[in-house]
Amino acid sequence: MIFEKQGYQQNCLENIMKILQNFDFNRQDNLKECLQEFYKNTDIPIKNIDNKLHLDILMETGTGKTFTYLNLIFELHKQFKQNKFIIFVPRKAILESIKQNIKLTKDYFYSEYKKHLKAYYSENQSLIISHYINNSDELSVLILTNSAIDKKDNLLNQHNENLYNNKSIFENIAALKPISIIDEPHLLKGKAFNEYFSKLDSLYFRFGATFPKEKKQKKEKKQKENKEQEFILSNVAYCLDSISAFNSYLVKQVRVHTIGSNANDIFLKNYKNNRATFTYTSSGIEKEKTLKIGDALSLLDNATLTGVKNDKAYFDNGKIIGKKESYALDENEITNLLAKAIDLHFEKEEQLFKQNIKALSLFFIPNIADFRGENPFIKNTFERLYRAKRAEILTQDLDENYRAYLQKDLDENGSVRVYQGYFSGDSTIISKKKESNKENLEANDIKLILQEKEKLLSFDTPLRFIFSVWALQEGWDNPNIFTLTKLAYSSSDISRHQQVGRGLRLCVNDKGKRITHSFMEYDDSSFYDINYLDVVVNAKEIDYIENLQKEINDISYSFDSKTLSMENLSNLLNQDLAIDLISLLKRKQMISYNEEQDNFKIIKNLYENTKDDKEIQELLGDKFQTFLNFINNSNNKNKNDQVKNANKQEKEIAIKLHLANDFKELWDKINKKATMSYKDIDEQDLINKAIESFNKATIQKEQIFYTKKIFDSQTNTIITKEITTLESIDYKASIHKDIKNLLIDFSKSEKIPLSFLLQIYKNLDKSNFENSPKKAFNLLKDFIKDKIHSNLIQSVSYDFTQNTFSSSHQNLVKNGVLKQSIPLQKLAHFRLDEKTPENYLYESIVYDSEIEKDISKENQEKLGSENNVEGKKTIKVFAKLPKLSIPTPYKHYEPDFAYFLEDQNGKKIFFICEAKGYDKDSDIPEDEQKKIDYARVFFEQLSKSLEKENIKVIFEKRINRQELIECLNEALHKDA
Repeated sequence: MIFEKQGYQQNCLENIMKILQNFDFNRQDNLKECLQEFYKNTDIPIKNIDNKLHLDILMETGTGKTFTYLNLIFELHKQFKQNKFIIFVPRKAILESIKQNIKLTKDYFYSEYKKHLKAYYSENQSLIISHYINNSDELSVLILTNSAIDKKDNLLNQHNENLYNNKSIFENIAALKPISIIDEPHLLKGKAFNEYFSKLDSLYFRFGATFPKEKKQKKEKKQKENKEQEFILSNVAYCLDSISAFNSYLVKQVRVHTIGSNANDIFLKNYKNNRATFTYTSSGIEKEKTLKIGDALSLLDNATLTGVKNDKAYFDNGKIIGKKESYALDENEITNLLAKAIDLHFEKEEQLFKQNIKALSLFFIPNIADFRGENPFIKNTFERLYRAKRAEILTQDLDENYRAYLQKDLDENGSVRVYQGYFSGDSTIISKKKESNKENLEANDIKLILQEKEKLLSFDTPLRFIFSVWALQEGWDNPNIFTLTKLAYSSSDISRHQQVGRGLRLCVNDKGKRITHSFMEYDDSSFYDINYLDVVVNAKEIDYIENLQKEINDISYSFDSKTLSMENLSNLLNQDLAIDLISLLKRKQMISYNEEQDNFKIIKNLYENTKDDKEIQELLGDKFQTFLNFINNSNNKNKNDQVKNANKQEKEIAIKLHLANDFKELWDKINKKATMSYKDIDEQDLINKAIESFNKATIQKEQIFYTKKIFDSQTNTIITKEITTLESIDYKASIHKDIKNLLIDFSKSEKIPLSFLLQIYKNLDKSNFENSPKKAFNLLKDFIKDKIHSNLIQSVSYDFTQNTFSSSHQNLVKNGVLKQSIPLQKLAHFRLDEKTPENYLYESIVYDSEIEKDISKENQEKLGSENNVEGKKTIKVFAKLPKLSIPTPYKHYEPDFAYFLEDQNGKKIFFICEAKGYDKDSDIPEDEQKKIDYARVFFEQLSKSLEKENIKVIFEKRINRQELIECLNEALHKDA
């Protein structure tokens, strides 16, 4: 596997280090103050602080939380000299996964930290005593399941003869004040576990994808404590929830295939006061019917209800109706699901194979007997269907290497080798003595599934279909699960989000390289053509898609631009203010209530419509900016749906065919594949300018302050009474001692060549580092990156391949012809079905912001007739661009609009416009402006390459409500 620093994981670690920079690791009594200071300057969607000694890290399944907390251990050792750690997990499978991760990352972390991490387990008592407890200098971690400490007679809770005191092993461990990490905290909530865990009384971290949200407390005198209260998300250091992970292209898209019909299905909804309520679907609408015992149900041929027991309703004709989540599939339904899953697997397998990516499929089945019984129906049916489909595939025109790969599916006896099951307790099969070759092969396959991820992902291994009875839950995942099929009812404690979580991780190729958005050149189509998870379910799971989306919304704290929940607003503001705001937004027709999901559907762009709204500003007061920050989705370029209904056709935006040829000409020209290079970089000039800027800056010595605060009972506030400077901190001695390591770390973290950095450092004013190393390095980083940008933008060169298009070209063109329609998600988040300008490419207005909507609705025909554009140029066609990606060092850049103009002499001008909702240029964020700088160079050089074709390409920003005519004339003047 290839391990690389991921920006979001580094952000998580940086947040933790910021919180702990002033934390007292000896007394451990000031975490609350550290959090309060951190929250002043950090935008996190939930800022609940409690008095416990923990920090919470919410990380979506598949984003590498195990790697992150292993990295955290090394950082805490490096920065704060912490040596002893414990990782608590709820299941043996998770423990095995951590073992594997420690093994796989051993060399990577040693290259980064020049340190090895020693791992110990509950069965290694003598090693725990001799090394973990008695060797205080060793960086070591103890990995335990909750069952290792939650009983009095557990070995760790007993005294051992090798100890030099009368305490138990666990009491000796607790005396070390180890830092704990709780993996999947929602599963580690037992009273017995917490009784022993609390004995540690030291800093701990909770890492999970799911944290139960706070329950509304009833105002009763004798209120019982909520059992989940202890595990509410609080003291949050980092929040990468499901929505934000998807919007950042860190997990797969989920596409749900529903097989069969639920039109005649009837379910028991509830049974109260001797009345049974049933739900059923009629013409796609869910309806209800309530009966008393003895009543007849016409939907069941007037069968009489005889009784209700254990969530099942009994009728006199022998029919039994259960609750809708409790269903069983007949053999015909299971066969159809298996057939669909195999079809989906083969649909993508050859294409993935050509990109060196092995496709795996996962099935959840009702019982072990269905796979390992005397006559296992699911196993036998799968093999029959697989053989038939494989034979059909082999008759087709296949890539020869892929054909050779399929030939490995059968062994020398003709037995199929592509599937295996893993079930609870199978881990013991690996170590048992095998009686036959068949048992030996089975044990090897189970070992592959459970422990040997790299080997399972190899094309040398034919195994790629895995069956389980929900044994593969948290702690097991594989990045190359592309199809997940539910053949069984899952208990209520296994959520849909947990189910799909087994396949959310971005896939990897045969070299272990993760196929990220950047690896696919930031092209959504290419990225999601690979990174999607097909989920196959039976139609008896009514509203699976809606319920999965609701679960994602319920466990997320981020804004998803489509819905707004009362719970998230209450966390952000407070409950009363949230209720008032919802009422106001409904009145202004910005949101509407969605009864099915108990949230509010956003029907207008919230940020654009509220940022200047005085009524909302007055209502929210000092919380107004907090709300704006929460709903500001301007940096989210991901227009794709997180969960898609694969049975439903995508919303398509029709293209005006009479404009197609003109726009295709523009689209072809601006979509030439481009490579970026740098020529004649003056490295010495860059070094000199960075040195000059840094040496002009003055950094003051860091001070230690004494602050006296008093509580004013009249105003109910804390008032700062006195601030006194005690002394200045002198880093002179420590900076000279540690500078080598500091420069190496800085070089790695900022990806600046060390030799280049050393040339700069030797000529810098060292007093700035002696006064404040942290501020000096931050200042140096800013100066270097600023000077690099200035230097590189003058040296950048774009080389265009004349006969090759960029990856975004196919968004609009198929087989050399402009498509008749394009999916909405490739263009924008919103659509408006009303009359569009004659020269606007689409039949509907598409937009992401109010300024884009206004631009798309402009009547631009007048520009030609009134000669407002210089040289009597006429706009023939214009459109919002579908993901035109321009390579820059700051990720790819995607301009908003393109215009095709033609003057009276037949000269063609392609005007590319970037629409910005800022009031002035200086409001544009620095990184955004740098991408715009590169785009300007890109289009200038593209224009030069098209001079012989009598085509000019120009690029300009359009700020806020600037008139198009003004923007066009400004661009033409600059280009003249």
